[in-house]
Amino acid sequence: MANPEKSQLELKTLDHVGIHVKNIEKVMEVWEKMVGIGPWTISEMKFTAPDGKNLAVKLAFAYSENGVEYELIQPPEGYTQWMDYHGEGIQHWGFFVDDVNGEAAKLVERGAKIIMQIPGQWVYLDIPGAGGVIFELMQRRGMIVNQAKEH
Repeated sequence: MANPEKSQLELKTLDHVGIHVKNIEKVMEVWEKMVGIGPWTISEMKFTAPDGKNLAVKLAFAYSENGVEYELIQPPEGYTQWMDYHGEGIQHWGFFVDDVNGEAAKLVERGAKIIMQIPGQWVYLDIPGAGGVIFELMQRRGMIVNQAKEH
């Protein structure tokens, strides 16, 4: 049963599921043909890795009828530590919040560790004992459409 302390997050919906894949195009095609999830919007996120390398991760986004966002993540070549250890599959659960920094601070006070973030926009948190799933808190926003190209 959930602890009713005021410092606890009040997550009411699962807004986003992030899934690591080896071949983003292949997975998009299977999801569209087999289960009807699509169309997909493909984009690229550039970032600096902890080792200082500038990298770009390939992303694809689609939505269910109830608004849950599916994010496929194809890591850059040579930066596959997560997938090498865990394999393809769910990497993170995402939740929209009104105050990313404030909510992340509450979790850090309780023992969570920040893995990666863009302050005020999103944060990846490793929560000890959470079953190996990363929690992503994101600033509320609209759907990601036509940022790069639609599949």
